[in-house]
Amino acid sequence: MSARITAEFIDFVDSVRLQLLGCTTAEEIEAVFSNSKIDDFTAKIEFLHRVMQIQKIYGVPGDTTPSDKDIYEYYVRFYLGGEWKDFI
Repeated sequence: MSARITAEFIDFVDSVRLQLLGCTTAEEIEAVFSNSKIDDFTAKIEFLHRVMQIQKIYGVPGDTTPSDKDIYEYYVRFYLGGEWKDFI
C-alpha cells in the first residue's frame, strides 16, 4: 500500500513555503518552523531547498562532515543572502 499525499499536506507545505518567502532574518525563519511544529533539521533544510528551488545538492563547504544543525545554519545564511533569487 502506498502513502497518499493529502490536500491538507499540500496546503501545509505551501503555507510554510509562503511564510518562509517573507522572512528576512534567521529568527523569522525559526519562528515559521516553530509555529509549524517543524523541529527536525532535515525537514527544515528540505523546506529551505523547496523555497529556493534547489533540486540537487553537491556538498556543503567545510573541512569536516557537518552536523544537520551546521547544514541548516549554512542554508539559512544562504537563504538570507538572497543570491538564490537570481537563479529562479
